[in-house]
Amino acid sequence: MKHPDLITRRFLYSLIFISFGMHLLTSCKTDSIKLSFKPVPISTQANLWWARVPADINQDGILDIALQDNNGYGGWLGWLEGNTNGEIWKIHIIAEKGPGGNTFACGDMDAGDIDMDGDIDILGFEHPGEWDSAGAVTQIYWYKNPEWVSVHIGSAPDFIKDVSLTDLNSDQKVDLTAITYVENKLVVYRQDNPEKWTKVLDTILLNLHEGMDAGDIDGDGDTDIAANGYWVENPGGDMTGEWIIHLINTKWNNQDGDWSKNATKVCCRDMNKDGKAEVLISHSERQNYPLAWYQSDDPASGKWTEKIIYEDLPAAQTLEVFDFDLDGQPDILSGVNKNRARALEIETFPVYIFLNKTGIISDTILLSDEGIYNGQCGDLEGDGDIDIFRYPTHNDSIFEVLVNMVR
Repeated sequence: MKHPDLITRRFLYSLIFISFGMHLLTSCKTDSIKLSFKPVPISTQANLWWARVPADINQDGILDIALQDNNGYGGWLGWLEGNTNGEIWKIHIIAEKGPGGNTFACGDMDAGDIDMDGDIDILGFEHPGEWDSAGAVTQIYWYKNPEWVSVHIGSAPDFIKDVSLTDLNSDQKVDLTAITYVENKLVVYRQDNPEKWTKVLDTILLNLHEGMDAGDIDGDGDTDIAANGYWVENPGGDMTGEWIIHLINTKWNNQDGDWSKNATKVCCRDMNKDGKAEVLISHSERQNYPLAWYQSDDPASGKWTEKIIYEDLPAAQTLEVFDFDLDGQPDILSGVNKNRARALEIETFPVYIFLNKTGIISDTILLSDEGIYNGQCGDLEGDGDIDIFRYPTHNDSIFEVLVNMVR
């Protein structure tokens, strides 16, 4: 893959900063901390980069990005090598195709130390592409760092929308959770060892589409799953017992109409320090749905309290929870996907941080009016604050990091 020479790169940088910098350098005084972000380009060659995740892949103390290219029609599996000197990040291709001969494609990505040897391994999802052949089975692999040898985990019907590597049963090994749209399937694989994975859940949830996260929702010490207005109770132990399905709110899974129905973003975090993960939900495609926060004293009882964070945040394809202002409280990042083809009745595409003070939203910060798609967060340079990886919309060529300048 060709990269711009130094002169061209500097020209591209200047164009990017002129066009985006005025929108994205936002500051707000919160107690004694000034919260602000500086946009820095990562790539000008993004190609349907939906499936990606920040991780320090080469162990140099700077976050990299694991990703799959061209998820609409299938592409390569690789990673972007992070730097903090303002240069475009270098692309490293792990595999052009999967072991079965097909390209890689997914709606999501995750990475972690699967074999517990101290470095970050990467998932790979062999599929011909969501827009090319959505009915094809996805073969799931993990790739060992640094040799990048593939190991088969299992499969999922259709195109995977969300995936998570999480230790579900506290045995110090990460397990895998995935959901698919067309088949409405929730699939869980328990890791017995890095070479052997056992499917412990394969179930249909009515109108399951998009939006999944994991957290200890009932406070019993194991990790549960939330998706599309449901939460699924982990049976514990070897996880071969009954996974009980509970309902949080029907409005996230009772929609009809076109492909945009029941599309959500979901995040599980303990927002109020009560020892249980609250569930945050937004609609990732439609208008007239809120950014909502659900909490319960007894999640198994089905009694949930809805807190509206923002009344109508359309096509909110980003929902992340991190402590952005370093006050010890988890804050919320959300924003609108800048996709004018959605026929949304809006003129701007706001991106917000909602500052949390132990269960109460104290401030709302507008970061941008130019959109964000599947935004992700992490400490880029290891300086202790949380930075934001921003892709303006699903088919943009520009990908950047908003460096947190909190002081």
